[in-house]
Amino acid sequence: MVKAIVLFSGGVDSTVVAYICKLRGLDFMAVTFNADYIPKLEIEYAKRIARMLGFRHEVIRINDLPSEFFTNTSERCYHCKRTMLKNIVSTYGNCLIFDGTNRDDLKASRPGLKANEEFGVISPLKELSKGEVRELARLLGLPNWNKPSNSCLATRIIGEDITLDKLRMVEDAENFMLDLGFKMVRVRYERGNARIEVGKDEIDKAFKLRETIVKELKRIGFKRVMLDLEGRID
Repeated sequence: MVKAIVLFSGGVDSTVVAYICKLRGLDFMAVTFNADYIPKLEIEYAKRIARMLGFRHEVIRINDLPSEFFTNTSERCYHCKRTMLKNIVSTYGNCLIFDGTNRDDLKASRPGLKANEEFGVISPLKELSKGEVRELARLLGLPNWNKPSNSCLATRIIGEDITLDKLRMVEDAENFMLDLGFKMVRVRYERGNARIEVGKDEIDKAFKLRETIVKELKRIGFKRVMLDLEGRID
């Protein structure tokens, strides 16, 4: 039994929360979720950061998502977060639950925050902006203070049902782009087509590698391959 759970993605926000819990001597478990819509590279990264910082760490497999998640409704994130929190309660019982929600998250449309309220999740960073959290992480000497933000693969499926095949295609495409050396990448799935987003400073690189990228993404199964010239990643 533990007194507290930290929802731990391996990102900057949740790492700061877990590290502060450790500094304060709180008996806690860092918990990472494993599901088909979570990039495997992110799960492995969370494991590595937890080992580096000496967190007690467990990975929980999620298999019981409701149909509302796969039909990709506007409440998709709510159903996802609620399922995660139900798994926490069923696994660890009555304990404090912390997450890394920051002030910028509260300004955005995030249906998952409703699930936080229902389960009484505590967000210690809610008064800090994302930039302030990064600066705090840097001052604490955390190794991932400048890690780019990421989101689950379900966010890449635009305006249609989520399937395991689509998630696999997106993950394979993004892993290929990362292997090419891109620092940040999103591959959006739209009607069988790929819309690639990279950082603004890497758009020229994407153009230079366009033949290589198109060939591989079509091999993965995309019909057409497009590049977002705004370079927007969220």
